[in-house]
Amino acid sequence: MKTLTDDAVLHIASFMDTVDMLNVALSCRRFGCSTAAVATDDLSLMERGAHQLIESAPTHEKNWVPYKKGTSTTWIGLYHELLKLRAPPSFSSILGSGINYVNKKYHVYASLREQYQQQQLQQAKWLLRRRQYPLTKHSIAPSSSTVSCVAIGNHVMSHGVHFVKFTMTRVEKISFGIVRPFDEYWVNMNDVSCKDGFNPFESWSDMIDATSSRRKNWGNSNVHCCLYETYPGSCQWTDWEATSQTIDDWCGMEHALEGDVGLLLDLDEGTLSVYKNGRRLGIMKDGLSGEYCWLMSIQGASNSTAVQIKRGYIPLTVHG
Repeated sequence: MKTLTDDAVLHIASFMDTVDMLNVALSCRRFGCSTAAVATDDLSLMERGAHQLIESAPTHEKNWVPYKKGTSTTWIGLYHELLKLRAPPSFSSILGSGINYVNKKYHVYASLREQYQQQQLQQAKWLLRRRQYPLTKHSIAPSSSTVSCVAIGNHVMSHGVHFVKFTMTRVEKISFGIVRPFDEYWVNMNDVSCKDGFNPFESWSDMIDATSSRRKNWGNSNVHCCLYETYPGSCQWTDWEATSQTIDDWCGMEHALEGDVGLLLDLDEGTLSVYKNGRRLGIMKDGLSGEYCWLMSIQGASNSTAVQIKRGYIPLTVHG
């Protein structure tokens, strides 16, 4: 180890992921001390390696993970967050009725099961039984079935500018937007109980429970879930703590029943803007701060669709 220079160690670190960096940092004092040093030269070698990798990143990526002095934040931890945000957007969690993955390996697509076809089959069987047997007062036709579900994105965004594009086939009652990050433990524990349906604008106490461990990262904003309703194009948002729900019109509002919907989340300015097939409609909501994830929500739909989430470049188009 004495013959391995600092420059050589830093060069090797540039090929490591954060798990490897932590393992090396734990191996000896030379590699792993001084994680909270103010001066860069006083950092451990692994911390310096992570710092260099962040500094060499594009400006917009560096803005995703700003370093805050006086906190317990480490450069390895920030680099870990940067790598997660660099990963392709995906649906990491799905909750509710009538939803499943098309490609579970990459979690890129979410689709609705042919739930309405199952309902038609149930009604046909009920009509057949009604013809075969006398109708009694206890015979009840099956109720109509609709879809109530959400798909939550894998990125936890708290700083900087983020752009994502949702591609959909034609469907009614579908919305796209942002939501506070859910606790993974809560999602795993409530996955089965949510099979009858899930709506982030209902059961506010459940939403508080689902996000309780991350509430300290909410910032000063009371916008905990905000959605662009593809029809009629309005902004729907909620404050879980005040148990309130608001539907607003906004300047540039248009519906988008099929094609691409782009969302630009600017957490430096605290705004959420909407794009329709590459054309900027305008700022839908302001006053945003803290952590958010991307969200797709379908409430009350009776037909099937497929939705894809992917990262895109911000279209260079003029408003309107």
